[in-house]
Amino acid sequence: MAWCALGRIAGAQVAGIGVDPHMVVLTPSRPAGAITVLNPHATRAEFSVDLRFGFATADSAGRLRVELRDGPDSASAADWITPYPQRFTLRPGGTRTVRLLAQPPGGLPDGEYWARITVHARDDTPPVFVDSTDSSSARVRIAMETATVLPIFFRKGTVTTSVTISDLDAIAIQDSLAVSATLTRSGNGAFIGVAHLVVHDASGAAVATADRHIAVYRSMRPRWNIALPRDACPDGCKVTLRLSTERHDVPRSLLLAGTSDEKVTIARRELPP
Repeated sequence: MAWCALGRIAGAQVAGIGVDPHMVVLTPSRPAGAITVLNPHATRAEFSVDLRFGFATADSAGRLRVELRDGPDSASAADWITPYPQRFTLRPGGTRTVRLLAQPPGGLPDGEYWARITVHARDDTPPVFVDSTDSSSARVRIAMETATVLPIFFRKGTVTTSVTISDLDAIAIQDSLAVSATLTRSGNGAFIGVAHLVVHDASGAAVATADRHIAVYRSMRPRWNIALPRDACPDGCKVTLRLSTERHDVPRSLLLAGTSDEKVTIARRELPP
């Protein structure tokens, strides 16, 4: 318990990371790009940058996560995109531009290739913690490291994307709905977009809406929880799920125009085992 408490304190003081932009796209005609790294903390921090193959997916419970892999993959760009510099130190409030250069192998087929940029930050001078209630206690210096991960894409030739929805399910749980669906991408590029969810009651009135960012690289089955008003009866509600590439947090020029899909299901109450 004491170690966990110290970890929480140290985590509040470790250098944070600011990175802009949040998504990088390179092409054969524009093989170089850059990100800007910011140290918003009040102490100096050591930074390092590396690339690994990775993509967004969902675990067995439907929670979204980023899967990082070190083995070979036909869609990986991690081995031929190089960041520079890979290590540097920033003063409080300081920034550094990290350049990215793609050098793809010859004969690369048309399509989209992926990697994840991981920016690590570590306190240059870790804080010292002392138990204020015990003057004889040991002094503890804890070095904490934080990291942020963002996607980088390399697109060659004609790149297309679309997504299909299957096995849409909505389970009523008290005053909320747990909505899950299998999302399968087609084409040779990731589907970066939004999941639009609308819940209608028996009279046809919309009682809840939710938009969730989604990135479908291959196939995944995410789960979303939607809170409902107190007077709404979740059992028997109609749930509509529509996927589109209408993302407003990413410049339109970086998004692939994809074919959307829409499915409807009726919410059910899960039977006890």
